Amino acid sequence: MELILRTGLENTATENGKPSRMLGYALDPARLRPLLGIGIFLLLWEIIVASQLAPENYLPPFHAILGTIADPGTASVLLLQSLITLARALAGYLIAAAIAVPFGIFLGRSALISEIMSPLIEFLRPLPSSTIIPVALLFLGLGAKMIVFVVAFGAAWPILVAARQGAEHVDPVMMDVARLLRLGKTRINLEVVLPAAMPFVMGGLRTSLAVSLILAVTAEMLAGNNGIGFFILDMERAFRVQEMYAGILSIGVLGYLLNLAFQAMERKIVYW
Repeated sequence: MELILRTGLENTATENGKPSRMLGYALDPARLRPLLGIGIFLLLWEIIVASQLAPENYLPPFHAILGTIADPGTASVLLLQSLITLARALAGYLIAAAIAVPFGIFLGRSALISEIMSPLIEFLRPLPSSTIIPVALLFLGLGAKMIVFVVAFGAAWPILVAARQGAEHVDPVMMDVARLLRLGKTRINLEVVLPAAMPFVMGGLRTSLAVSLILAVTAEMLAGNNGIGFFILDMERAFRVQEMYAGILSIGVLGYLLNLAFQAMERKIVYW
């Protein structure tokens, strides 16, 4: 079946030129496979609603949620609240990366400091970030600063651990060559340790990107006054179920786009 489809698309492309080739590329079965899981999920959703296995006022049809999102008034609110959440998540994420990457590499290259700091790190790292919210409220109050702090706290740990592991696994031969060339510590860290640790660091950064979005939404739900997390909780309290699901769908789309952007950046940075 796949061979027939490919042959048909190729023949069409030969007859009609460039537009048909573009259509054939877009309809390539290999490119359509990732959409299969989403299609099955949405089909099951509609079947569950149509068969009344779940009350419609608790689980509205997916097409009704899309209709809600398409409403200009709702769409503008969703866009604004999503951008607020995105700004907070990225602010906390960048702060976490700026602190955790150099500190993690420093720990990975200093066995003594790593031994001293490990008990404290292992005490703080497992703490759920939501438990920090009351402390953040005391010092920072309600608002964006508190949410950014909570995001930075939770997002820092995966990056820190990954950077430390990457620095610990630098090839000793590379370090010996750098010393033979009489490179200073700063140049060794920037030109040898950091590039060697970068695959580990990128793994931690990717994990923390999703964590940042989750924490921003959670903090908005628990102690926020705007943002997509607050919007979802506010709609749930008002029993505006379609708007609530529209907000949840917005988070999924936002997370998916962030992941695509990170993958594109990763291919540029870690190209080897």
